[in-house]
Amino acid sequence: PCNNNSQTQTQSALNDSTRTLKTLFSLTLAATILLTKTIQNLAVATIHRTPSALSTTGTLFFASLKDRPSGYLNTPLTVVAAGLSKWLDIYSGVLMVRVLLSWFPNIPWDRQPLSAIRDLCDPYLNLFRNIIPPIFDTLDVSPLLAFAVLGTLGSILNNSRGMY
Repeated sequence: PCNNNSQTQTQSALNDSTRTLKTLFSLTLAATILLTKTIQNLAVATIHRTPSALSTTGTLFFASLKDRPSGYLNTPLTVVAAGLSKWLDIYSGVLMVRVLLSWFPNIPWDRQPLSAIRDLCDPYLNLFRNIIPPIFDTLDVSPLLAFAVLGTLGSILNNSRGMY
């Protein structure tokens, strides 16, 4: 009985740490969205108040973008698009690790960091598992569609930073 109780406490601690990681990820995502909307509203308000504001603050705001060729659209939204594109790249990497590790049946998914990877990736993969059932009840091809959607979103975000 004592061994079973300690095992339950260990599993509870693992679940709590996974919840903590998910909460931190959610808070980070919410803060990023809030910051994006704040920057966008500030930029729009500044442009409406003083149309010449971009010419006076443009050198300060876009100083880090000097190395880019002329003709690129330099707005706060392109900065957000670049950030979201990086997030998608990171998530694609974590998703790739999840898919590759799923090929090994003896992986202990109840231990950290594997449970955090599973908890981050499985809700997204389950969206596509509901669309595409496993072939012959064993071969899951839904990650192909999941990667295609991530790639398409990343491509759209990368193209939104293109030249105009």
